[in-house]
Amino acid sequence: MTRNIFSVINIRDYWDQYVNIGKYPDCINELIFWRDNLPLLKAVDLVKNISNFHIFTDASDTGAAGFIQNSTKILHKMWLETETGRSSTWREVKAIQLCVSAFSKLLQNSIVTFHTDNKNAVSIINKGSKVQELQQLSLEIYRCCLLENITLHIIWLPRKENEQADLLSRIIDIDDWGISSEYFQFLDDLWGPHTFDRFANMDNNKVDKFSSLYWNPGSSAVDAFSCHWAQENNLLVPPVSLVCKCINHLVRCKAEGTLIVPSWPSSPYWPLIFDENTEYRSYVLDVLEFNEVDRILVSGNNLNSIFANGKFKGRILAVRLKATD
Repeated sequence: MTRNIFSVINIRDYWDQYVNIGKYPDCINELIFWRDNLPLLKAVDLVKNISNFHIFTDASDTGAAGFIQNSTKILHKMWLETETGRSSTWREVKAIQLCVSAFSKLLQNSIVTFHTDNKNAVSIINKGSKVQELQQLSLEIYRCCLLENITLHIIWLPRKENEQADLLSRIIDIDDWGISSEYFQFLDDLWGPHTFDRFANMDNNKVDKFSSLYWNPGSSAVDAFSCHWAQENNLLVPPVSLVCKCINHLVRCKAEGTLIVPSWPSSPYWPLIFDENTEYRSYVLDVLEFNEVDRILVSGNNLNSIFANGKFKGRILAVRLKATD
């Protein structure tokens, strides 16, 4: 938090030269930071305390991942197209920032050690960076730790000792697709407002509350089926393999929602929507069929999905479900 101040100091031609810091807003922001935060600084033990949590992170060409040691808590995110072109250092620091943000509530009031196989990431998080986008990431990590009272240590480890995080970062989400904002707005005007997006991630959620397959910053829950869906108007855009489970879970929860599925009469979920006479099941209020697929489906970061880039040529159903009676 002094990089811009020192940059201004170093532009002088001689020691006592006057510099108008009014021309340097970043320098002013740092001075304001110290003015506001010096009284809040807490005592820190000179001897390092034992960490409450150990988190291992890594970033590959396709995604970022991290996990809390001795737990099943895993963060995973596939890179957006705009993120794949960033430097490897940016991706490694971003993986750490995502973990800090996603796990922040679990890590409250704790000492946490992060393990990474990137030495540049260690230096940037400890000291910041002259590169603005890296400095911004380090500041986001700092602010989150300050807010949640997290004491963060970061250490380097050899790549061969970070294999689990490396493997997790290479996971390809074959169901990384969603619906367009335009289509969601149409459904929300018709059957909304929807209050919970049950099968989403931090890049494609349509409402503030969402559940994700892995831990994500902003996610309200991990694994949609671990939650009770009642008292919410649920947006349901599940992987095709989970549609049957999705309908059955909604019925068991006596909940309501809008389900988006391909129009596949031979699919296992078809009898859960229509009976043998093609009549609606008792919990189905309405079914709309759409053929403008290009305006409905949006590819995620897995461009090989059958629902990506115009590969899908069928029709889409919007099914209004209500099992609250």
